[in-house]
Formats: sequence, C-alpha cells, structure tokens
Amino acid sequence: MRFTFSLCLVMLFWCSGAAFGDAPSVHISAKPIWLSVLKQYNQKPSARTIERGFYYELIEEQVQVEKQADYNHIIRNIVSETGIQNASQISVSFDPAYERLDFHDITVWRDGKPLNRLKASAFKVIADEQDLSNFIYQGSFSALCILDDIRKGDRIEYSYTLTGRNPILNGKFCSTVYAQWYTPIAHHYTAIIASSQRKLNFKTFNSVPKPIITEANGLKCYQYEGFQVPPAHDDDREPSWYDERGFIQVSEFASWAEVVNWALSINPPSLNIKGELGERIAKLKKEAGDDKAKYFRAAVRTVQQEVRYMGIEIGEYSHRANNPEKVFKQRYGDCKDKSLLLVSMLKADGIDAAMVLVNTDMNEHVEQYIPTAYAFNHAVVTANVNGKQVWVDATMDNQGGEGTDIYFPLYGKGLVLKEGGSALTTIPPSKGGKVIGEDVYTVKDAKSPVLFTVKTTYTGDEADYMRGKLESSGMAETEKSYLDYYSKIYNKIETKDSIIVTDDLKANKLITIETYNVGDFFKKDSTSGKLTADLFANFIYNQFPSITGRTKTPVALTYPYDAHYTIKVVLPGGWNVNEDHDAISRDYYSYASNFTAKGDTLLLNYGLAFLKDNVPVNKLDEFKTDIKKLNSTSLGYSFSYTPPGTSRPSTINSALVLVVFLVTVGLIVLGVWFYQRETPGIVFAYGSTFVPIGGWLIFIALGLAGTALLTGSNMVSQDYFSNHIWNIYHGSKHELNFRILLVAESIGNITLMVYAVFCLVLLLNKRDILPACITGYFAFAFVFFLADYILAANISTKLAETALNPLLRSIVTAAIWIPYFKKSSRVHETFIVPHPPYNYSYEGPGVVEESAS
Repeated sequence: MRFTFSLCLVMLFWCSGAAFGDAPSVHISAKPIWLSVLKQYNQKPSARTIERGFYYELIEEQVQVEKQADYNHIIRNIVSETGIQNASQISVSFDPAYERLDFHDITVWRDGKPLNRLKASAFKVIADEQDLSNFIYQGSFSALCILDDIRKGDRIEYSYTLTGRNPILNGKFCSTVYAQWYTPIAHHYTAIIASSQRKLNFKTFNSVPKPIITEANGLKCYQYEGFQVPPAHDDDREPSWYDERGFIQVSEFASWAEVVNWALSINPPSLNIKGELGERIAKLKKEAGDDKAKYFRAAVRTVQQEVRYMGIEIGEYSHRANNPEKVFKQRYGDCKDKSLLLVSMLKADGIDAAMVLVNTDMNEHVEQYIPTAYAFNHAVVTANVNGKQVWVDATMDNQGGEGTDIYFPLYGKGLVLKEGGSALTTIPPSKGGKVIGEDVYTVKDAKSPVLFTVKTTYTGDEADYMRGKLESSGMAETEKSYLDYYSKIYNKIETKDSIIVTDDLKANKLITIETYNVGDFFKKDSTSGKLTADLFANFIYNQFPSITGRTKTPVALTYPYDAHYTIKVVLPGGWNVNEDHDAISRDYYSYASNFTAKGDTLLLNYGLAFLKDNVPVNKLDEFKTDIKKLNSTSLGYSFSYTPPGTSRPSTINSALVLVVFLVTVGLIVLGVWFYQRETPGIVFAYGSTFVPIGGWLIFIALGLAGTALLTGSNMVSQDYFSNHIWNIYHGSKHELNFRILLVAESIGNITLMVYAVFCLVLLLNKRDILPACITGYFAFAFVFFLADYILAANISTKLAETALNPLLRSIVTAAIWIPYFKKSSRVHETFIVPHPPYNYSYEGPGVVEESAS
C-alpha cells in the first residue's frame, strides 16, 4: 500500500510537467527538405494474405543521422469493417526529455479525393508507461489521434518526424530498423543518411533487401527497399530470443571494447563512500571479519532485500545509474542502480567486482549482434570471492543459500565492465533447482472420504521462486487458489488443514504440505458394482506447452526444468499389479515413468526434464505426437477396488477355459488320427537287429513326462483361468496386448503339453515316426517361447524377464536334441516300428524272417 501511494505521487509529479517545464505537445510543420525521393508503387498484396482488415500500402522510414531526425511516412488501406476498428487511430510514442514530435500530414483518401485531418487539437498526449507494471518509469508519452468517419475502402496517409537523440550516447548512433512487420506491406522503404566521415557498421538479420548505397554532398545514403513483404509469424509461445522478421542493425561502435569504455564512463563504481551507506558497509565488515564470503553474502542480501526494484529511467538515466549513496538512502533503484550499488559495496571490502550487461531475452544469442549500446536490457554483477568467480542478479528477491552458493539465471553471455574488456564473456550455467511433488491418497474404506496429502519440495532457484510467490500472494490466497485447482478434478473436496510451509534458507529448500478430504475419489460401476478411480499426472502434463497445427515458430520451454512427481495410493488389502515402465528421450526433453506396487501402496513415479529452451520447428510434429501419446497412455492410470465383504463375481474366466478345452480336444483327436495313420513300407519282424530303449533316450522320456506335468501344474498355480489375471491390465494401455499374451500362452502351453505326451507315447512304442515328430516338438517349443518373449517385452520389462529363461532353455534343448535325433545310429535302430501292428511279427531273439513277396 505504501508503494502504491508513492508510485502515484511519482506519476503525478512527472505527468504534471514538473520534470519538463511544459507539458509535452505535438508540433505541426512541413516535411523535411533533406528527404530522399521515393518512387510510387501501387500494387496490392494478395487478398488471402491480409489479416485484421487492412494492409500497409507504404511504410517509409528515413533516418538523418547528422540532424538526429527520424522521418516516418505510412499509408494504411482499409479493406473491411474489421480494418476500420483496427486501423483508425494513430499513435506515436516519444520521449519529450530529448525528442520533439512534428506531424506533417494526416490525409484520408476517399474515392481518390484527399480529406485533410491534420489538426493539433485532434491529438491527445498521454503517459505511455508500458513498463510501469514492471516498476520502470521511462517518462515516455504517446500522441494519440482517433480519426472519425473512417469507411471501408479509405486510405489513411500520415507522416511525422521525431527529432533528437538520447544524450547518454555522446553523439554515437545506434539503431535497429525493421524491414518486416506482422502485417502485409505492399511497399517498404528505409533510408539511413549519414556523413561520409561517420563510420557506421551494419548487420542484417533474416530476409532483408540488399542496400543501394549512394554518396553526394558529403552524405552517404543507405537505401533498403522491399515490395510485397509478407507478414512475419507472431506466436506468444515462441522463445524470447526468436525473431523471424527481417531487420537491420546499425551501430557506430566499432568493438565491444568501445562499448565497455562508454559504459564505464557513465557508471563508474563509487570508491569513497560516506553517509548511511558508508555506515552500513562498516557494520557489515565488522560482522564478517576476515570472511570475504560472509561479507559478500551480507552485501548481496542487503541490496536484494532492502532496496526495492523501481526504475526512474528518464532521458540519460535509461543507461546511467544513480549514485550508490542516493540509491541506498532512497531504498529503491533499477537493475543498474542496484548492480552499481552492490559493486561499490563489494569493492569497499577489497572484493574484485564489476557490473555486467546482459540481455534477458536474447541470452547467449546476444553474440549475434554487432557491438552496440542497445544490445542489453539488464545489468548484473560478477565478483571474485576467495578465488571463485560468482555471478549475482541484484534484482532477485528471496534468494536462499549461504556464502557464494546462490543461483544465477541462464543469461548465457554478458559484457563485463572492466578496464581492458573487449569481448562478450560466457557465463557458466548455475546448477538448477528441482521440483519434487508427491500426492498421497489414503483409502480407509469404501465409504469414508479419502485423505489426500500433497507434499511439494522446491530446491535451488525453484525454492527462490516459490518463496517469492508465497510472500506475494499470501497464505490465504494461496490456499484458496490451490483448493480451486483441485476442485476442477474433484467436486467433493475440502481442506482438512492449513498449508504447512517449512523453509530452510541455508540449504535453499522449501517444502509445502497440503491436506484435503476427497469425497468423490471413487466412481461406482453400475454394471459390476466395483469402485473405480482415475489418476492423472496433471503435475507433469501442465508443464507441456500447447501446440496447434498453426504453430510455425519454435516453442519455448521452461528451461532449465527438472521435476519428479509421485502418486501414491494406499489401499486396504494391497495390490496385485505388474510393473510398467515408459520413457521418451529427445535432445530437448526427457520423460520417464515407472509404475510399481509395494505392500498396500501403489507407486506411480514420473520424471520430466527440459534440456533446451525451445522445441525447434522441425521437431514440433514429433513433440505433439509425444504429448498425445503420453496424455492417452502413460500419464493416466485407472484401477478398480472391491471393498472387503463385498460379494465378488465369478473368478473363473469361462471363455478362456472353453477355448483351451476345445483346443485340447482338437489336439487329442489330431494326435490319435496321426498315430493311427498306416506306415507304408515293408513288413518288419522283430529279430536280432532290434535295439531297446536306453542311453540318452531315457532322459528324453523323463523330459517329455516332466514337461507335460510341469506345464499343466504351472497353468493351475499361476491362475491362468482367473478373471483377476484377465483384468490385471484393465484400463491401461497394455490391456489388449496382455490379453493376447494370456490367450497365446494358454493355447501354446496346452499344445506343448499335449505334444509332449504324444511324443512320449511314440517313444515308448518305438514308433518309426518319432524322430520327425520330436524334431517338430523342439522346433515348436522354440517358436512358441520366442513369440511369448516378444509379446511380453511389449508390455513390461518384468514379463520379458520371466519369458526369457524358457526361451533360452528351448534354444539349448533344440540345439542339442534335434541334431541327435537326426544323426544318432541308436535312434535309427530303435525307432523302427511301423503302423499298423500287423506289418511286423515277433519270432524271438536271433530269428529274422523276410517278408513274403
């Protein structure tokens, strides 16, 4: 409240004209005589490219460097009623501290006839403080002219000149001129006119026409002319550094060293500090003793916490900082005021410190610019404390950490203001903080409200941010906003206790604990009578930016960001779930989830990290697909709950039992038929050449019998035919895959069991078809276990691990026994009995009869 009142006083002071003498005004004058002549161009842009109901027929800007004058000439063409709404007012921003605004012409062209609308009384000059919400007062104004009687088809033409430059640059010229806007431009023209003796440096960005350079009368003119300039894309989701518009950067600074020298000349650190600030410095020195780190932290905390952020950036104070003694006494200042104050305080204790100019929008991309005073929008501090280079943003509030262990934003590159500095410096990234969320649902019974506890842990810069947010919002408002958020998920939710906040400033760790009662956690299924619940990781999903099919620019990500989130459900009777894992790894983000159960607690663990500050355009489709997949599968989890004492439906999966029974009957019929097929060939009689079953064949017999018994036992013990197993993945993304796996395993195991019995019968009867049949048996086992492993691997790692051992055994078994049955002489001599039995006779040992011809 005190701040609001003082701010109003400041506004009244400046707006009353006390700062400028007279209130700012608009002048009317003829066009400058130094203008270049512009050729007419009347071609319209394509109607399909026009947005907001109008287009710019002409945008002309001519800059006369020597006269410190910027001339602008604009023609808007109204093509619809929407254009009347959007383009019928003229607004020009200017700083009366050093700029004069002259209007030369306002003409409305209707049916080819000019209507003069230029009148000084038509202008309203109002304060134009767009950054006031950021506590910055620049003293700028807008000259506003609202045109009356504008109709569809009108052409609005106006021109004006702004004369004057900010004196802080000492006559050096720096500017950025755009050759493309967010609206179609039929004809765009830019001319920069300067003395031939003035050395200007140029750099163009994106698509800019090649300049035409002419020279006459000691002046050099750089002309850029474009036609049918398409609009640039404008999207609020794009990174702050991204700008696809074509623009021209002009600077008279030849190097970063010149920028350093200029900045040092206007912002030298105070060395002989007196007054209240001097007394505070002496006190901090006494308290810290010889501990430089302790003094450093105390000085930082003093500037951050006791000097509020407020900038009066009028005229040369756009770049010049106020005297540190003044700033400390008034207890407010902007970034350069606070940075110079901190530098001066640190130097007073012998700590090597310097102001650093950074660009909070461009970050490391500021290196793309040529040297200019306008490359930066923020000032910070760097200091060498006990041999460690530390970076500090003096405008940050509520920073935790001890000594030099404090977070510094990812500004990327900065210009350190030290004698001899000649290049941008790479600022090493600070270790980012984390957000760790834990939601716990404790179910007492089917009727009682579910206890819902939310514990969130913030570390590092995340703790700094949350600390400031809680302080700004207040606890009552915070509790209300949290309850409103969860009310969108649960209609019957009530706050059980006030939010508990624990804050460890030294460790920079802040924890909040919320407690609620949820009355509608479960939904009752009208058909089965079961209680069901749906869980969704909103904590993770809310971090993803929205992307539409119309998004054509990179999409900003909250970088750095590292979040870990857990949902726990404590349920009487415990859980019977299979583990599930999911992971996506891209070069710009990573995601992982892990679903497990331990005792009576279900654990849904999620992790999300943004690895870059944006998703590039060529990755947008990939990112949209990922988000859609996560939203439909991995982020959600559903389960059902049958309270103790509730009648349960049949536990037998009758359909699967029927399928397996029919398959078993079919296999038995097939086996009997195949066994009884007549074996063609000669009649065989038992005799001296008969070799009985023995050797390794005994192990084959035991193995076949064991396989049949063990397979049947496993199917019973592992509950293959229960509804519980059938529905274990109900509601999850793996429901269909698991049921296919269960059916395949049931049919495969029954086939394997019947096949083993069939081969055992053949072996005991020494049938001649055994070698071929048992080779098929081993091959079938391998194919079955391979398919089983592939299906299981698509569901979960745990199922895949379970299916791997049988697969390995089948490979080893097939590798040993298939060659044996193909090449063993004992096999060839033993299994020689054909079918039917009358094809052979028994005469006793040592007698062999040839079959009759």
